[in-house]
Amino acid sequence: MPVSVHARELVAAALLALTGCAATIYQPTEPRPGMGPGVTIDVLSIRGAADKAEVLLRTQQPTLIGPVSMSTGDRPSCSSEESLPVAHDAQVIGAHAPPSFEINGVDTVFVDIGGFHAPRPDQFLDFKVDNGSEQGCMRLPLTAAGDQTLWRASTTPWSLSLGLRLDHPLASLSGTGMRVTTEARVIWPLGPVRWFFGFTVGAAGCRGADCPPENIISSGDNDPTTGVFGHVGGELGVDRQFPLGRRWALAATLGGNISVFHVGAPADWPGDQVAGVVGPFASLTLFGLGSYDAAIPGFTPETRKMRSGPELFVHRLTAFARGPTESAWVIGLGWRIEGTN
Repeated sequence: MPVSVHARELVAAALLALTGCAATIYQPTEPRPGMGPGVTIDVLSIRGAADKAEVLLRTQQPTLIGPVSMSTGDRPSCSSEESLPVAHDAQVIGAHAPPSFEINGVDTVFVDIGGFHAPRPDQFLDFKVDNGSEQGCMRLPLTAAGDQTLWRASTTPWSLSLGLRLDHPLASLSGTGMRVTTEARVIWPLGPVRWFFGFTVGAAGCRGADCPPENIISSGDNDPTTGVFGHVGGELGVDRQFPLGRRWALAATLGGNISVFHVGAPADWPGDQVAGVVGPFASLTLFGLGSYDAAIPGFTPETRKMRSGPELFVHRLTAFARGPTESAWVIGLGWRIEGTN
């Protein structure tokens, strides 16, 4: 099942909102400036998982730069018809950036090379230049053709993961029934494993005798939604990645979570509305069944765009504060998508 473009857009937007200046910065392992007709172009850094290129330009006279494009080494330079957005802001947004711009002297710009798919091996940034009397195309390397390292970061990239799952308690759990949960995790490498913290939010049905009358469709303050739980929570844990060839990986996760469940009820309903739910969980995620972008060649530490796949959960949860304390096994099935900053 391929991951939809909308899901990729969601993760990309979330990464952009969360990273900002915190995006991993990859710097060249050695200077590789390009020189053309009265102009010198040098890529100073790559931000994130090949998302933005910080470019220093020096010109001896007013020079039109652009369009800027990407192409592989087996194609002529500046042969791509798709121009890349360029702006002075690291948060350049393609829809608002002109394809060409004029430089007179020294300036620094950011080229948006992000897109939704990882750059291929042996890929270059191509810059068209025109100083009025001479024209040319300058080509600077972006990704490696083999195993060589072109870009190196002093810090290890972190990741953002978004998940959606359906959970079902196998026994009574303070009236909480089948629930839908959305989840966001921030993940950092820690030696051979990765540790994460995350937040959850969702809804659950109410089952058992201690449930308010069900009214799912609310029509206003005088007719609130009742008989359905809303829940929010947090989680903490570690995972370990096991590569399965070039395009697959299995992630084993261990962690714990705590959530607060609140059931909607009429004002005159006498029962308890709030329950706490806490306990450990384990999960297995098969990355690659949805998508699995390969590691971008030439970058150390390793970085990649997106990957996704199904996730199988097992929880051992204990509910309290709403009637007697109860424990139950909970199983869940979901889908996870992950991107590197």
